[in-house]
Amino acid sequence: MRRPWAGPRLDDEQQAVLDLVDDLTAGPLARVGDDRPDDVDAARRVLADQGLWTLGVAESDGGGGAPAATTLVALARLGGTWPALAWASVQAHAAAPVLAAARRTPALLDGLHDGAPVAVTAADPGSVTLTGGRLTGALDRIDPAGREPRLVLLLDADTAVLVPPEGIAFGPPVARTGLDGALTVGVRLDAAVPEGDVLRGPKARRARTVLDAGAAAIAAGIAEAAAATALDYSAGRVQFGAPLTELPTVRASLAAQAATARALLVTAVTADLDRPDAVAAALLPACDAALDVAAAAVQSHGGYGYMTEYPVEGLLRDAVSLRAAAGAVEAARTAARTLVGADG
Repeated sequence: MRRPWAGPRLDDEQQAVLDLVDDLTAGPLARVGDDRPDDVDAARRVLADQGLWTLGVAESDGGGGAPAATTLVALARLGGTWPALAWASVQAHAAAPVLAAARRTPALLDGLHDGAPVAVTAADPGSVTLTGGRLTGALDRIDPAGREPRLVLLLDADTAVLVPPEGIAFGPPVARTGLDGALTVGVRLDAAVPEGDVLRGPKARRARTVLDAGAAAIAAGIAEAAAATALDYSAGRVQFGAPLTELPTVRASLAAQAATARALLVTAVTADLDRPDAVAAALLPACDAALDVAAAAVQSHGGYGYMTEYPVEGLLRDAVSLRAAAGAVEAARTAARTLVGADG
């Protein structure tokens, strides 16, 4: 089922991508949880087969070469139905240039474009060290929507490391509030890293920006879906002989939800990836606004909003988990340090 788009005006290519995502999420991309990992694997392959998994990766790196705005439209839309899968696609977009620059075997990059799982994550300060070519430490969580993914570690603002799989020990599943199907685990690292698998400079910085921009788009998609769900429920719910939308307080809340969702979509889709500090600074406000919209949408449903039979409660849980998975708080700190000219 195709839904109205609350964001900025789309060109023909963007509209076609939006329609494709709607068609897929109404069929083969039906959301599932961590208890069905084979179906999560199949969903990644569907995205790859349809050209969406690495839609915005440069053609020179094997991707679809779509403009950033088109890619962010797709991620926002997918984020409104299956945020964990959208976040996995964001990580694939961030990983592809790193894998290409590392000059690994073509099969590794080809596998990524075919839907192989990958995790791209920024290390918390002090959690991982790279000394004398040896990488050691631990990550509290990765959210790859896949089992035993390849791992790209953003060691600092300018360094990305393609971690050898033999140096990765995956832990047990990590509990989350939302992001069904993310297959979240903790990781311990003890790896000898070849120099060619350590990437420094603009491409490493770009990977972080791609994560931030993609997460903000997913947050906008969550907000859009929550606002639309609240409107649909309120229009169809009759009390005292009239729909809830006849009540001024309900209309005011729905209008505020819709306005916030639209503002988030406009900001997300028009993000300038050549301004990484601005992209990083926008992530935490986007996640917080998505939380606010989703919480208001739950309230619009009354007590029913907390029942799993209604999708809005899942969107609220997704907004909570996305904020953590995307490292929104640390992104804001990094942007603030850059603003004031602080090191680190």
